[in-house]
Amino acid sequence: MNAGVLPSWRRDDSRLRGYALAFSLIVNLLAWCFIGFSIGTQPSAAPSVPQVEEAADESAVLWIEPAPAEAPPKRFVRTSAEVPEAAATDPRFIGERATRAASSRAPVVGAPPLPSQSGVQPRDTSDIETTESQYRDGPLDDQEQAANTPLDERLGDARAADPSSAPATDARAADHGTAGAPPKQTSSLPGSETIDVPAARNDTGPTADAPDTTTTGESATPPATPPASSPATTPAFRGNQRRTALVGSISRGGQSALDVEDTALGRYQAAIGRAVEREWQRNCARHRDFITPGFLTVRFFVGTDGRVRSVQFVGDMETGEVQKGFTLHSIRNAGIPPMPAALRREQGNEPLELVFRFYF
Repeated sequence: MNAGVLPSWRRDDSRLRGYALAFSLIVNLLAWCFIGFSIGTQPSAAPSVPQVEEAADESAVLWIEPAPAEAPPKRFVRTSAEVPEAAATDPRFIGERATRAASSRAPVVGAPPLPSQSGVQPRDTSDIETTESQYRDGPLDDQEQAANTPLDERLGDARAADPSSAPATDARAADHGTAGAPPKQTSSLPGSETIDVPAARNDTGPTADAPDTTTTGESATPPATPPASSPATTPAFRGNQRRTALVGSISRGGQSALDVEDTALGRYQAAIGRAVEREWQRNCARHRDFITPGFLTVRFFVGTDGRVRSVQFVGDMETGEVQKGFTLHSIRNAGIPPMPAALRREQGNEPLELVFRFYF
């Protein structure tokens, strides 16, 4: 037998094993193809529970509004005593007097919910001013008014009760004058009206040689002094405010005004604004030779005791160091009153943050 040739029964056995292996591979391949085809052509069924929950979550993110955040604080605006006080339905601003929005000119449909009024061109979109006044120096409140009242007026009752003391009283008034009252100064500052500071009184009173007309007879002429109940001669402080031109949709006619709510915070901010502006206007008059047109934006905090803290400039344009210096001193030396008790409770005894913009 030839050694290089396999027997016939061995050749048949090897051939069968090859056929079996090939058949097995073909069967497995067909099975996998069938399974894949079945999965691909299976009709879509109802989504499972996890898929429903995922779809619901995606829908909530897209369409449900987030939880409302804390409402932003209402903006402070100045109010005019010429506008009658009235409570607004939904006030958007706070101040020291409650007013209802009104337009002095015809409203414009589709315009912002503001009054329509004539005035100067606004400096920016946030420049909304409905009041108009020219700067006038003077006391800020009744207590300061009494302190600044000339001595001859405060002692009017004493002269009337004891006429013989009138010359000496007037002499004392002449000696003391009106200490603390600034001299008369005028300055045409860029972007502001003329500043007039009331002049000091120069009352000299009757001289020693003047005839005494305050006799006790029935025909005696009473001293020419105002009664104690008469208003003081020194006018109160008035800020420099110019009404801005606005185009709004408020249809209620009348003197221009906004929907303002009278609040403790609004009254206190108005008091701070008057105190700071008076000191700043006085410094503008004192340093008028160093002023250049521009503006300063200042951020500062007022504590519950009225003291100013953490003053910093957050914006400026074309202003010099002298302007920055006296503006800083104006804020620190304004004599801001302490925070009222009601406002302290509202603030939680926290300081009040303020941002002022000073235009030169």
